[in-house]
Amino acid sequence: MTIHFEGDRDAIAPLTWAQQRTWRGSHLKYRSFVHVQAVPSGRGVREVGNAVKWAFEEFEALRTLFPLSVDGQPCQKVKRIGSADIFIISAGESTVESDIQSAIRRLKEERFDVTAEFGALFAIVTCADAPTHLICLVSHLAIDGHGCRELGAALGAYFSGEYGRPPVPRMHPVDRAQLEQSTKWQEKSARSLDYWKSVLEKLPQEGARSAVMDSYAMRAAVSVISKNYSTSTSVVYLAAISVVSGALIGRETSSFLLPSPNRLNSEERSFIGELVQFAPGVLESLGMPFEVIVNDAWKESIKGYRFSRYDERALQLMLTDLDEGKECKRAFDLSFNDTRNSTEGEIYDGSAEKIQDFVKQTKIELREHVYQGGSRFLSFGLRDDGSQMLSVAVHDSYFPDFPIQRILLAVEALTVGVALGDTEPLQNPMRFARAYLASGNTTAD
Repeated sequence: MTIHFEGDRDAIAPLTWAQQRTWRGSHLKYRSFVHVQAVPSGRGVREVGNAVKWAFEEFEALRTLFPLSVDGQPCQKVKRIGSADIFIISAGESTVESDIQSAIRRLKEERFDVTAEFGALFAIVTCADAPTHLICLVSHLAIDGHGCRELGAALGAYFSGEYGRPPVPRMHPVDRAQLEQSTKWQEKSARSLDYWKSVLEKLPQEGARSAVMDSYAMRAAVSVISKNYSTSTSVVYLAAISVVSGALIGRETSSFLLPSPNRLNSEERSFIGELVQFAPGVLESLGMPFEVIVNDAWKESIKGYRFSRYDERALQLMLTDLDEGKECKRAFDLSFNDTRNSTEGEIYDGSAEKIQDFVKQTKIELREHVYQGGSRFLSFGLRDDGSQMLSVAVHDSYFPDFPIQRILLAVEALTVGVALGDTEPLQNPMRFARAYLASGNTTAD
């Protein structure tokens, strides 16, 4: 079916800083986020189509093209009036999870031409001609993962009749791009770049295997540690991953990158578009007890988020200047992307002594593709697909003597040891991680 929309304005602007980064990583323009929305019973296909029409009119990111300007540079162009096609996918007489996954796979075959097509594609899944689910596929250039969740929440509120426009005008990507050109935001960029330079110039210059691990033992252990130290589970994961990375690299300092959604106030938290940039950090306490490392991981992540607003082009020029005349290029040791919606994660209420029994259930699966960030050696990702899965990607030229399973198991062993109160992982986590990595333990399937 085809819907016709009429928004508030036509507009054209440069790309935002975050969009510029995505444009340069050209494959990201076409890599999509998927949001699946259950349709309330009793709604017809036309009503769901009207919801999509409303979304196009409400959120400019959905009706934005990314053409090249006369000088060959990409820009963003909002269309006030236009139309969009919605796929209708029949699931037969009953809708099950396999039908939804099949529909998603079918949609993912659609490649975005961001210069001439809108960055969002919608499909309605029907069962016996009644709509059951609305699927939204978006280009990363148009909408990031957080924005996709905000879009889903807005559609849910629309279906329930509870949606209301915010009391202040909504900020759209075009508004963000224009704001970034202002003197105030250029000064913010300069401050952030000064911080990045202070981090990068201290990093030593040293010259893909992939797997995912499903470990209830690790999830339970991290939950226990999080309660004991009164911090988020994401910070606990970051501390444990940094210790193992330091043990692999061979030093008691590690640098990291965290994706930052750049949503620091209520206006930006409702932003439908892409704002994600990288937040840098350095942990210099890996030789200390684990509790100290956790505290430093929290402080450094907060500092990194504070300096995650910067002009990407200026950053690249700064890197070029730092590395001029040098054989090796500066990069961060590891990246960590916690893609869960909640920083609390799964809550474990059992006794710590039982966690060791769960280790037998740990499963590791080799993968061709998992999360890869902008780091030099290691990229970790944590997602929640029904159960939390920790992934790691390692460049083939690094750590050839360490099976990738052992790297993941070292993270599990460290967190389990800390949760159980074992002296070595608590007081000497780096020494514990080095010994574990050297032990040859790869017992998980």
